[in-house]
Amino acid sequence: MFKKVGLLVVVLGMLCANSAFAYNVQLKPFKDEQNDYARESIYTLSALGIINGYEDGTYRANVGLSREAFIKLLVMARQLDTTAAIGKIPADVAKSRWSAPFISVANAHQWIDSLLDKKGMFHPDQTITRQEVAMLVGKALLESETEQTRQLWLGGDWKIERDTRAFKDQSAINAAMQPYVYYAANRGMMEGDPAGFKPSEPLIRKQAAAVITRLIDDRVSGQRVDFTGYYAIQSYPAIQQMDKLANVIFGWSHLAYSTAGTAALDVSTTVNKMPDGYEEALAAADYAQASKELMVFYDGSNLKDFLKDEPAQQSFIQSLLAVVNNPAYSFTGVSMDFEGLKEAGSAAEYVRFLQKVKDELGTGLTMSVAVPPIQYYKGYDLAAIGKLADTVILMAYDFTHNDSKLPSAPLPLVNDTVVTALKAIPKEKLVLGISKQANQWITSAGVTGKVLSPAIADVEKRLAMPGVTRTWELPYFLAKATFKDERGSHEIYYEDTQSIAKKVWLAKFYNLKGVSLWFMGNYTASDWDLVGAQTNNR
Repeated sequence: MFKKVGLLVVVLGMLCANSAFAYNVQLKPFKDEQNDYARESIYTLSALGIINGYEDGTYRANVGLSREAFIKLLVMARQLDTTAAIGKIPADVAKSRWSAPFISVANAHQWIDSLLDKKGMFHPDQTITRQEVAMLVGKALLESETEQTRQLWLGGDWKIERDTRAFKDQSAINAAMQPYVYYAANRGMMEGDPAGFKPSEPLIRKQAAAVITRLIDDRVSGQRVDFTGYYAIQSYPAIQQMDKLANVIFGWSHLAYSTAGTAALDVSTTVNKMPDGYEEALAAADYAQASKELMVFYDGSNLKDFLKDEPAQQSFIQSLLAVVNNPAYSFTGVSMDFEGLKEAGSAAEYVRFLQKVKDELGTGLTMSVAVPPIQYYKGYDLAAIGKLADTVILMAYDFTHNDSKLPSAPLPLVNDTVVTALKAIPKEKLVLGISKQANQWITSAGVTGKVLSPAIADVEKRLAMPGVTRTWELPYFLAKATFKDERGSHEIYYEDTQSIAKKVWLAKFYNLKGVSLWFMGNYTASDWDLVGAQTNNR
């Protein structure tokens, strides 16, 4: 939707002191990465900001992990609040210690009791062992169960698990930890091998990443999602998919503003127009019992002038009301998508305009608002918009940077955008926007051309041809295709079903209101199968 300019230069793992638009996220592979079972887990947690590498660009997967470091991972994975005042903590953990907030939370949840020695010391920098990790994970999992389930397990059911697994070294497992160790094993968080559980062995960093990822997967796997589909721009082939959607936003209008003092809602010109046969699409949304918002789009360079033009705003709002209140359409609300506000000075003016629209819509019609990442576009007051709008759709894409070949929506940047938005917008209102698109670079005679945006149908045709190499690119969590032809060497980063699934997973991790799909006509049969399997709308 909105097009981010190419000033967002990304720096690996560090903020660039001279650039306001650098990102403190991991966008390069670790220098010592290992292509094994833990690789995707490591990059997943890195994208979430739960784990970090070292300043030299390494991850050091085989290094042991301290107790305090694992406690931090566990608390972050469970999304527990660490901003409150530090409560009771072991005597050997100073309140000024970096890990104190995490240890305080873990202590409040009674996770670390079995880790304290006879003097009540925690020994935070001591290397954590496998049984200690299993105990902590088992306690965290049991905490989420019903009281009856906890009592049955702790009352003796854990012994059935112990006898079934029959670890050769089960007698070496700390007696107080055993019920929780076996619960972690029961839930598939940790396994032994023919030699046993190896309770006293240290847990290394890559093993910790795998365990924490399994723990998160366990929580989000059963969650379902409310999907919002944008029915716009050649979306008719997807009309039969509306039964998978809770909301449909129809991209059939835009602001017409060329003369000071007057403006209107245009539904008849440009690509954002009401199509012939619109009745069929509206009927399909009604049959699916989906809400129906009319998208109002504008990205003109004079948008900031419109936000100062009171007469133009009034004429536009009256024009908008005439359409949304027309019983022939039976829209349930509007979706405001005004893009390109770069100056902070526009933020308050945009909120005032949205307030006018909201007031005129009244209580019978909803208003959603699409917002970009605010690292570059400063004209969006997320907190104020979050209070005003019924739904905020976060356009977490179009980070494309030509010179560095940064694609549209790498997962670390998507996560960073969500985390920033959640500081201002309640998760119950925030929808993660996904844009189905591809970015293509062609290199010929050593010169790489400007980034291209090939049509999704053309990309799909190319992927089915011989001579195309497909890979799953980490830490981007995007599909990549490479091939050669008479034009040169091609690189395509592509939002395929696997990468869309990862972004849906991200939305579930943060318990967001839902996910939006821009635009419905671009999504493939495989994508829709994913949506159908994840949707709440059943």
